[in-house]
Parts: sequence; C-alpha cells; structure tokens
Amino acid sequence: MIENSKDILFLVIAFCVLLATLFFVWIMYYLAMILKDVRNVVSEVKGKIESFGEILNTIKEKVATSATVLTALGKGLADLIGMFRERRAAKWEEEPIEVKEKKKKSRK
Repeated sequence: MIENSKDILFLVIAFCVLLATLFFVWIMYYLAMILKDVRNVVSEVKGKIESFGEILNTIKEKVATSATVLTALGKGLADLIGMFRERRAAKWEEEPIEVKEKKKKSRK
C-alpha cells in the first residue's frame, strides 16, 4: 500500500483535505444557525412593529372619535349656556325696577 514517500504525501494531503472539508462544513452549519436566529429575530421585530402600528392606529381612531364627541358636546354646552343666559336676560327684563333694586341692596 505505502510504497514510497509520494504515497505518504498523498495520504497526508487527503487527510488535510478531509479535515478542511469538515471544518468548512462545521462553519457553514454555524453560519446557517446564525442566519436562522437572525431571521427569527427579524420576524419578531416585524411583529412588534406591526403591533405597535396597530396600537397607534387604535389610538388615532380613539382620538378622532373623542375629538368629534367633544366637539359636539362643547357645542351642546355652548347652546345650553346661551339658552340659560337668554332666559335670565328675559327674566331680568320682566322684573319690576323695585325688585331689582331690592336684590342689589340685599347683595351688599
């Protein structure tokens, strides 16, 4: 089998090629695992960003709805206050002058 030094050289070269091949396979395996982990992290980050976007959209909708409701409520309150002012002004104009003067004196 081993007849001269050339055969030993070929055996050593074959063994080194085998070790180099195993080393590269090992490196490729770990690179594949790293890429898999990176893919998982990226998908998790995408999920978090999407859920954050959904939360922002929900808040935006709630604020828009609240603004609409508050605008309507403010307008209703302004109309109600205006109505009470008109009633008070009408009542004030209907009272006799003597009653008005008595109210002014009683407040002092």
